[in-house]
Amino acid sequence: MPEAGAQMQSSDRRTRGGPLISVIMANFQAGGRIVPAIRSVLGQTMGDVEIIVSDDASRDNSLALVRAMMADDPRIRVATEEANRGPAHCRNRALDLARGDWVAIVDSDDIIHPERFERLLAVAARHDADIVADDLLLFHEDGSPPKLMLGAEAQASFIVSPMQWVLAGLDGSPALGYLKPMIRAERLRGVRYDEALRIGEDYDFVLRLLLDNARMVVAPEPLYLYRRHSASISHRLSVGDMKAMVERQRAFVATRQPLSTELAAALATRLAALQQGLAYEDLVSSIKERKLGQALRLLRRNPGHFGRLWRSFMEGRQHRERDDKAAPRPSEPLVLGGQGSSGASRIVPDYVPTALVDWSAPRPRGTWRELASYAGTRCVALDQAGRYAAGFIPEVMLADASAVPEAS
Repeated sequence: MPEAGAQMQSSDRRTRGGPLISVIMANFQAGGRIVPAIRSVLGQTMGDVEIIVSDDASRDNSLALVRAMMADDPRIRVATEEANRGPAHCRNRALDLARGDWVAIVDSDDIIHPERFERLLAVAARHDADIVADDLLLFHEDGSPPKLMLGAEAQASFIVSPMQWVLAGLDGSPALGYLKPMIRAERLRGVRYDEALRIGEDYDFVLRLLLDNARMVVAPEPLYLYRRHSASISHRLSVGDMKAMVERQRAFVATRQPLSTELAAALATRLAALQQGLAYEDLVSSIKERKLGQALRLLRRNPGHFGRLWRSFMEGRQHRERDDKAAPRPSEPLVLGGQGSSGASRIVPDYVPTALVDWSAPRPRGTWRELASYAGTRCVALDQAGRYAAGFIPEVMLADASAVPEAS
């Protein structure tokens, strides 16, 4: 149940029956990471929002931090659970409470750009979309270089078909299932997450919407800053999780008949990939449980998994080495300004107001990716271009312009 105080506080600010955007934030022990996540939502230029933090029986301090923030901003609401039931259940509970015209998914350890909602609404209007998403700017707590989920080749907004959604990540294209969509609320009547899934629930949810003729568009601007860390829910796979995904995929196909030949083939391709993933998780589980005979049998059956094991080992080793060598932060603030600005240590692309953005033209995504490597840095924005660029720096500490040394 939502906390009574949160409901009463939120209802006081309703001006037209509800906010424009309801932000669904599932939380399980995000700790202090939930604070910048919530602040990034509250700091949106389009401020007609509510945040529903749906907690999954956390035992850390994250709920206490949320309640402290509720005292200062009535747009925050909380729903709690006595037992851990997974992210799909948390999101369903929040969806039942949401009152917005749009529903946005933001995870409790991620950050969004201050203009994200303003710009996603513009993209949705431009394409008459029911679902709109943006690229993910992946930043790593261990110091790994930031990445763009859609890769360097994504230069313009594009419509996503059910076929593209199913094959994403399997045919050489980016894995779209990681994207964090904003969805028109009227499309969600009677549609909820599959609570049997703890991994892949977002993919399944959006696929069902697409097959019911929802129109989805993806913008190339990486306005969602996706935090990668050792405790990320999305990165913890288990044999049980993979079995659930395989079973739900089979059940989905069985209940969606008849399917077109092309879509049936795409789903079969995905099922084969899931079965390979399950075999790999069986192997990893055998190794962790020191069942070496079983592990060798599984490797003989799937020799290709040896290469994957080796890559996983090397990546883990590299991450440990990065953790031991934290990157030093600059002693002076990073000074950002557009073309022609005076005193900038980093010139950034000129600011383009939302109404003037051409979403069919390339965006300066490489610059935004580079700036994300300055996570937690003090920054001075000399102009609107600098302020927009600073939004791509995770947990940026904006300093006053007086912190900039005068030119001699």
